[in-house]
Amino acid sequence: MLQRSQTLFLLGAFALSLLLLFGPLARFTLDGSEFVLKHSGLMNSEAQKEAVATWPLTMYFVVLAVLAILNIFLYKNRSLQMRISVYLILLNAGAVGMMFYYVAVVKNQLVGAITVHQWRFIVPLVSMILLYLAFRRIRRDELLVKAYDRIR
Repeated sequence: MLQRSQTLFLLGAFALSLLLLFGPLARFTLDGSEFVLKHSGLMNSEAQKEAVATWPLTMYFVVLAVLAILNIFLYKNRSLQMRISVYLILLNAGAVGMMFYYVAVVKNQLVGAITVHQWRFIVPLVSMILLYLAFRRIRRDELLVKAYDRIR
């Protein structure tokens, strides 16, 4: 049922995963020029793309968003919904690791650059909390349905 509280948690996780596709992940300053790491690549201050292939990061964020929105509409199959929620929690943990990996790759290319991580590094962690809360609510609904079936 779409009007359940876990739907709000899943919708929040979806909105946060979409938020990762917009804006910078980190900023680098090197010798007066500023570089911005986005999911689509490393850009310098003139908005020219630099040579850092971040398409895996883009695909990762898209998969997170697609699975999150798909999970909302699987309300009739609660066990699958719980399983996808757990997978999404693990994928969000991987997203944090991937974001740190790409920042480290850029740091190695821009030796001596000052790095400023943006607030988007917190987004997967908040999404993990929302997915955990959704998982608990879905599990509670599943246990309630099983209890009703036992009474009948």
